[in-house]
Order: sequence, then structure tokens, then C-alpha cells
Amino acid sequence: MAQIKDEKQYRAVMARIDELFFETDENTPSGDPRLQELDVLSALVEEYEQEHYPIETPSLSETMKARLSENQ
Repeated sequence: MAQIKDEKQYRAVMARIDELFFETDENTPSGDPRLQELDVLSALVEEYEQEHYPIETPSLSETMKARLSENQ
């Protein structure tokens, strides 16, 4: 499978995903090529983001601070 190699490609793929998102909806047939393209591009973005923008598990203190601020 192809890969997103840099930030420029990442932005281009994200722009295409935005286009496809607004061209399709829940009534679009599952065999529609736009949905298939959207699936492939989404997988590529997910892989790129996991490598370049990882979301780390918050520490206990960060979690407690977030909970306390939610309750105020």
C-alpha cells in the first residue's frame, strides 16, 4: 500500500478527504468509487498520524486536573 511521505502530501490527502466527505453521505452505495477512495485515503492518513502525531496516554495527574476542571 502507498504511504504519505511528507506534510505536503498529508495536506493534499486531507483536502481530498474533505471533498469526498461532502460528495458522499449515508445514502451513497457502498460500491461507489468515491467511498472506496475515501476508505483508502483515511487509512493512509491514520497511519501517517499515528507516526507523526501520536496521542499519548495522559498521566494520572493530567487526568485528575481535566476531571476537576470539567466539574467546575
